[in-house]
Amino acid sequence: MIERQKASALSSRPERSGGRSLTRRAKWAFAGIALLIFIVLFSVSSAAFANVLEEPGLGVVLTTPLVTTEPEAARVIHSFPDTMEGIHVFNDQLAVWEMSEAQFEFAARHYAGAQKVFASDARRLRAHNPNFVILNYRLGLGLGYQETTEDCEPNGVWTEVIEGEKRLREYPEDPPYEWFFEWEGQRVFLCDWGWYVMDLSSPSWREYWAAEVLRQLQTNAADGVFVDSLFPPNYYGGDKFTPGLPGADETFEAAWSSQIEDFIAFGQAGELSEYHFIPNVGAWVTGRDNTDYSGADGVMVEGFGRWSEGEYFSAGEGDWQMQMDRILHMVDLDKIILLQQYVKKDDTGDRLFLLGSYLLVKGDHTYLNLEFSAKPEWFPEYEIPIGTPVGGAPRSISSLWRSGWGVYARSYTNGLVLVNPSDQSQEIVFPKAYYQAFPYGGGIVPADGDTSDDWVVWYVPVTRITLLPNQGAVLLMEEPQP
Repeated sequence: MIERQKASALSSRPERSGGRSLTRRAKWAFAGIALLIFIVLFSVSSAAFANVLEEPGLGVVLTTPLVTTEPEAARVIHSFPDTMEGIHVFNDQLAVWEMSEAQFEFAARHYAGAQKVFASDARRLRAHNPNFVILNYRLGLGLGYQETTEDCEPNGVWTEVIEGEKRLREYPEDPPYEWFFEWEGQRVFLCDWGWYVMDLSSPSWREYWAAEVLRQLQTNAADGVFVDSLFPPNYYGGDKFTPGLPGADETFEAAWSSQIEDFIAFGQAGELSEYHFIPNVGAWVTGRDNTDYSGADGVMVEGFGRWSEGEYFSAGEGDWQMQMDRILHMVDLDKIILLQQYVKKDDTGDRLFLLGSYLLVKGDHTYLNLEFSAKPEWFPEYEIPIGTPVGGAPRSISSLWRSGWGVYARSYTNGLVLVNPSDQSQEIVFPKAYYQAFPYGGGIVPADGDTSDDWVVWYVPVTRITLLPNQGAVLLMEEPQP
C-alpha cells in the first residue's frame, strides 16, 4: 500500500535576517521571474511524463505502482456473453504489440474476451466491441520472482504484471517473511516457473494481494481476475520445488484444498466481489483432488480433453470422463468455464476431438480456446452452425453414452456431435443422412483480418462413419448454404 505523506506548509512568518532587505519593486520582479521558471519547468516535465505513459512499447519496468485517479464515469463490469447458440471462444492472451487494427477488430468481434492486455489495448478492443471482456492475470498460489537456470537458480528476467500502460515487477521490495509458505523450515520455490509458494492463510499477504489486484483491475478497466495456479502445489510434482514437496499426501493436499476454498471466499468478498474471480484449476484430472471451486465465478481448465499434443487421457483410467464430469458440475451451477488446450494448427483430427468434447459439455457460459500462438488465431470450425443443445446440459457425461454406437453423443437443434475418447475404433450407422463437417485452413488471422477465401468447412453427406480413437465428429442435418 502506498501511504500519502503530508506536505509541510510554508510558514507565513517572516524570517529575521542580518542582511539588507530588497525594495518592494525588486521583490516583485524576483517573484515574477521565479513563477515564470516554475511554469516552464512544470510544463516540460508534465509533457515528458505523459509521453512515457502513452507508449507501452518503451518497456519501462517499475517496482512500485503508478499513482492513478479514479475515472469520473461509473465503472462497468462486463458480463460474459451467453454461449448456448453456436461455438464461443475466449482467447487466453493476445500479442497486441504485433497486431494491426484489422486484427484488433477481428479479435473484438470474434472472441468473447481476452486477458493480459494494456489499458489502451482494452480501449481499442472495446472500440470495436463495447462488451469485450478483459481479465487481469495474477498468480493465486504464488508470488512471481525470476526465471531460473537448470539448477533452479533464480537469476533471469523478473516476473511482471500489467498495470495501465506498464509492466510492474511482481516481487516487491523486502516482502514480509510471514507471507511465505514454509516447508522443512524454508521458503518453497517452484523451479520451472520461478515463483514462491505463499501462505494463503496469512492476513497480511491477503491484504497485500487484494489491494494489488483491485488497483490493477481499476487501472486497467478490467472485468475480473484470472487467478493462475490455484490448486495444491504438489500437483505440479513435488520434485519441481525446492525444497521438495510430498509427491502424494492426502493430509497435505486436504490442508491446501481447505486453504484454497477459504482464499476463494476471501477473493469474492469486499470490493473484489464486484469482479469475476476465475481460478486456473489445471487439467483437473487428479482423482484425489477434492478442492471445491463452486465459490468462484468460474474456472479455467488448462489441459482440456487430453494431456498434451499426441498424448491423450487413458481410456481405462477414466481421466477424460472425470474431467468432463467436473466441468458439467460447474456448468450445472451456471459458472463461467474457460476450456483451453494447445494444438498443432494443421491437426484437424485433434481439433475436432477437442471441439466435440467442448460441445458435449457446453452450457450457458462455456468457452473454448485452441491455442498455438499469442497472435490472434481462428479456425473455420468455430463457425459451424450447430445451433443450441437439445434437452439442456447433462448432469454427467455418462448420460451422453450411446452404447449401440460405442461413443458419446449430444443432439443440437441443427445436428449431432460425436466423440470417441476410447482406444478402439467405432463404426456408426445412421438412420438418415447427415452432413459431416471437415474444416480446411485456420491459423493466424491475416493482417487485413480477412479469412473468407482460404478457411472453409466442407460438408460431406454420410450415412455411416468410422471414428478412430480420440476423434470427434460434428454432423449437420442440412448442408449450410454459402
